[in-house]
Amino acid sequence: MYNNLTTAVTQNVQLNVTPELKQSLFILQISAEELADFLQMKAVDNPLLDIVWPSLRFGRSNLTGVDPKDRLLNNISLPEDTIESMLLSQLRLRNISKSAYATASFLAGNISETGYLEVTVGLVAETLGRSEEEVKEALAYLQALEPAGIAARDLRECLLLQIERDAKRDPWAETIVQNHLQELAGGKWKQLAEKLKLSIETIRTTLDYIRSLNPRPGMAYGEQTPNYWLPDAVILKNQGEYELFMTDAYLPKVAYNREYRTYLSGNMTSDGLQYLRNQSQDAEQLLKGLEQRKTTLRRVIENIIKEQKAFLDHGVSYLKPMKLKTIADHLSLHASTISRAVQNKCIQTPQGWYELKFFFPSGVSTTEGEDASAESIKSEIKHLVQQEDKKHPLSDQQITDLLVKKGIQLSRRTVMKYREEMKILSSRLRS
Repeated sequence: MYNNLTTAVTQNVQLNVTPELKQSLFILQISAEELADFLQMKAVDNPLLDIVWPSLRFGRSNLTGVDPKDRLLNNISLPEDTIESMLLSQLRLRNISKSAYATASFLAGNISETGYLEVTVGLVAETLGRSEEEVKEALAYLQALEPAGIAARDLRECLLLQIERDAKRDPWAETIVQNHLQELAGGKWKQLAEKLKLSIETIRTTLDYIRSLNPRPGMAYGEQTPNYWLPDAVILKNQGEYELFMTDAYLPKVAYNREYRTYLSGNMTSDGLQYLRNQSQDAEQLLKGLEQRKTTLRRVIENIIKEQKAFLDHGVSYLKPMKLKTIADHLSLHASTISRAVQNKCIQTPQGWYELKFFFPSGVSTTEGEDASAESIKSEIKHLVQQEDKKHPLSDQQITDLLVKKGIQLSRRTVMKYREEMKILSSRLRS
């Protein structure tokens, strides 16, 4: 079915997307939790669908009740409290309107693990049908929560939020961060002192204060795990080989009740029989879509295991850049199908929890003619910063030179870009 869509698009022929195909693609793309809700809705609408919920769906205390033949899955670890849940627990104690709470809740769900807001005010306003002023008001509620600096949109705002709430703040910190942060980071202290008519000593004192602030406030909650009830799959190492377990045991079991269809058809008018035929067709299409989802997802993850064995063995530094088209070619599917399959899915690996789309990063050429992923390079940069002499932190150029020695050809500007994306301060602000 997916290939039919691929051929039509590739040949630029006007595509007639049937309801069956549309539903099948929808089922492939949504998360397991959304799929469970969708199946519940379909079962209510269609009398020919039988749906049985496993007892382990209702609460984490039952999650270990997996079929004994899959006892390895009993080792699945569950997410700890996330940034989102911690913010919502604080937000509930605030006396704000339902509308503001709903908007703030949406914003809380779009906070990165480092504590920054990952969506724009304009996009949220458009998505929720709110005015930008309403979104900004909700954001202000969120930014007033702990830890200070949370939900900032960039480093400058993050630092300012902390300064504003500090009763013992440096008297010049707000002005310098607001208007002269780049000059400070660039070491232009003399020019800055002259511009503000301050002494070099005052600038240094302010710099020491700014260094004491936290540029990554979200890390106070620890590593964030995607907010899934269970991963869609678990990869375990057994005697040197990786095994894949699909964790669909907690999804409802759906079946087509042919006996009930036969019973109903004997007592119906022609209109009723037409209705029954439509429901029968809908049930069969749903079951077909579910099977295609399961098969495609398994095949995609199996290919990821083959391509990313070094990552599974050693961690993020060994992540290979991988393209959707590569997996698509292996499976004789279209890249758009793979893109849908990896959306809203999460797996547990020996290296931790990861969203499937994490495995498709952009690549950078190395001196050996191979590619290194952006994520693996960021991991290298992060490791270099963690290991640096804190009294003499590495500059972007020094990091670039060290990466080149490791065979990774990168410009200083790219290193700076990756460092800023990870919310790591410049060397002058880290010293």
